[in-house]
Amino acid sequence: MDNRKDELLLEILRRVQRNCVRMVEIERLTKELGDALARNDQESAQLLMKMRQDEMERTAETRYEVRLLLESAEKEEQEKLRAWLNGKESYEPDCFEAKKIVELSDQMALVLNRTITLDKSINQKVAGKDSYYQKTK
Repeated sequence: MDNRKDELLLEILRRVQRNCVRMVEIERLTKELGDALARNDQESAQLLMKMRQDEMERTAETRYEVRLLLESAEKEEQEKLRAWLNGKESYEPDCFEAKKIVELSDQMALVLNRTITLDKSINQKVAGKDSYYQKTK
């Protein structure tokens, strides 16, 4: 691999790692939010929602940075990176960084699914028939 490609992979890996940590934090905050709402602790719930929103915004910023990095790659490399980031197995990871990107992307997908399940449960308990998730069925 050439040095430019190595640097690109390393930068993308750093951002994927950062977002993986943030996704775990979003999951934790979502669990705490559910607990606060179960205790009817509105003050804590408000604070937790703000903290969770801040993490979501930071995650979105980092995803944007990844998109910018992808744009700097050659077309074929972009396809590989997008596949690895989306958990598709159409390209075999060809180095340590690529393997870690795939591994962390898979972990983030699992954390995201667990968080959505938690959020769905919380939302339906709080909003009932007006739940966001009721409208998307």
